[in-house]
Amino acid sequence: MKKHVLIFAMLFGSYSLSAQSLEGRIRIEGFSNGQVLKETVPVDLFKSFKENKYKILFSYNADQVGKRGIVLFDMKTTLIKDGKTIHHSSRGNWPWLPGDMYVPIEAFDLIPALQSEVYEMPVPRLDWPKLDSNLPKGKYTVRLEMVPVGEIRGSVSPVEFSFQIE
Repeated sequence: MKKHVLIFAMLFGSYSLSAQSLEGRIRIEGFSNGQVLKETVPVDLFKSFKENKYKILFSYNADQVGKRGIVLFDMKTTLIKDGKTIHHSSRGNWPWLPGDMYVPIEAFDLIPALQSEVYEMPVPRLDWPKLDSNLPKGKYTVRLEMVPVGEIRGSVSPVEFSFQIE
């Protein structure tokens, strides 16, 4: 009898895990990998994202994750300069609806990470002249990830793009 209960519990548990699944994709529009970036000031890059020169597109489909299909994601940002990781951060538990959508650049820590390259962090006070300072020269690689939170099967393929500051 115990054996039957154990088998039933295992089958029921494996069904509930496989029932919640997701498949998704994130991509960047407007960037050519390795391009020389015209926006050498982080605030200008932020403005280009806000004006839709560059767009972050995200889509996912989810099965069995509640009546609206809402999934929580951790928004991960990795910034690499000249082959060395200089920033890695994660913002937790962002809710997203299934389907196709644009993601605002503020969902990731890219602009603050680039801004910290302009001057030493933390900044004791807002130094306006430094907001107009150029990024240091080099090759930058950005990796953006949206990782589903919880026991959901599946993943969202991350996006990676690079640019050059000369």
